[in-house]
Amino acid sequence: MRTKIVVLSGILSGLIYLMGCDDAIDKIGMGIQPDGDKVIVFDDSLDITGETIKDPVLYAKSIYGLLGNFYDENYGELTAGYICQFFPTEGFGTQANMDSIIKDMNGIPRIDSIQLKILYATYVGDSLSPMEVSVYPVNKPLPQNYYTNVDPAGYCDMNVVLGKQAYTARDLTISDSLNLANISNNNYKLVSVTLPRELGQRFFDEYTKANHGAYASPEAMIEFFPGLYVKSTFGSGCMLNVEKTGIYIYYTREYENNDSTSLSPTSTRVQASVLDVTKEVIQLNQYTGSNEEKLLNPGDKENMYLKTPAGIFAQVTIPMAEIKAKIGDRKFSNVRLSIPAEVRQEEWEYALPFPGMGTKSNIAMSRSKLLLIEADPATIKTFFEEKKYADGKTSFYTTFDKATYSYTFDNISNIVQNAIDRGDTKDLVLRLIPVQVGYYEYTGSYYNPTSLIDYNTTHYLAPSAVTLKKNNLKIQIIAADLNR
Repeated sequence: MRTKIVVLSGILSGLIYLMGCDDAIDKIGMGIQPDGDKVIVFDDSLDITGETIKDPVLYAKSIYGLLGNFYDENYGELTAGYICQFFPTEGFGTQANMDSIIKDMNGIPRIDSIQLKILYATYVGDSLSPMEVSVYPVNKPLPQNYYTNVDPAGYCDMNVVLGKQAYTARDLTISDSLNLANISNNNYKLVSVTLPRELGQRFFDEYTKANHGAYASPEAMIEFFPGLYVKSTFGSGCMLNVEKTGIYIYYTREYENNDSTSLSPTSTRVQASVLDVTKEVIQLNQYTGSNEEKLLNPGDKENMYLKTPAGIFAQVTIPMAEIKAKIGDRKFSNVRLSIPAEVRQEEWEYALPFPGMGTKSNIAMSRSKLLLIEADPATIKTFFEEKKYADGKTSFYTTFDKATYSYTFDNISNIVQNAIDRGDTKDLVLRLIPVQVGYYEYTGSYYNPTSLIDYNTTHYLAPSAVTLKKNNLKIQIIAADLNR
């Protein structure tokens, strides 16, 4: 540990680096500055500690989800599914449209089929791993707490399977070139699960009621149809990043042919009534992990871990009493925290990606980051429930730096200074949480081009993991005091 005391001028015209020849610098500073214009600068590095913790309950209000099962030999297993409600986004049209639907032998407009469509643009793991999804009916109202501790069995009839479908993330019915084009353009791929046709008929019959029955409002629809539980029931090695989930009710209608050259006076057309998972309704995401004993081992002196969306986070502890004893009444001008990541020497082809890479989702208009925030349950709860964003005072963002292979927060002096100003005598514990940050584009002038403005934060709900090095972990401190 090293300490430097330097006297500088009252007006600092540039950034001064304190290095080498301490005595010479001190003597020059002391000799040329008047007593009433002294600035004392304290430059030090201080040991801090780190640990891995598990938060089993995450706030996960989102229309996006995960589906599948994935095992990583370094970070354990992760299984994901979700329970969701539906909002009618497209009905069966006008009365004339309904009257033109092809009818069955009893003269009743006939629904052809009904499908649950699970749409995704990306996935983690082996695209050729055989997987299976099963769909169960929700039979009671879902809670609106949006936390991941909901037990689906308490809200679903697990004895009734409405449909199941085997799939691979890679669509084997299209060519390699088209598949690559879809990936590069973020085009949706889908898994379609056929549901009982009778369910589709129920939706149509409801729509024919006065004011379209349950279609009149989200509340009425939820009462009529509480939702579905989408669960991974077979396979391992692949996880879909689900971005849209919808119910499509297909029917065929007949319409008059206005083409005078047509040989038939009428034609038929297949159409669909659609219900989607939207922000107006509830989606509850469920994540379960296993084989995580290695990550949570308190005896690990070298490593700490991040794993999403399993709720495995890292924490660092700053000894406030030691800092206060060294700094005294000086004010922090910079506190820098840099946490190195373990270099992956031989990366497995399907290894989990690092969190906080700054990766953008053009569909969701968001990017991945790493949040640093005080490890107070009430503070964290409010931050995510109110979808706040890092203010540079009580919370901070960073992204993974490939050049230094680390996560670096350049200046967290505000949160350390706040703890001292509060008179805290206990250690300051800060939590590292992978997050997804929403943004909008701001277009400035010619001299100030387009920039991305952060405006909300959610937990990062895609699969990711990283090993952080905690041995020899330090913060770098610069503090100053006007001695007038």
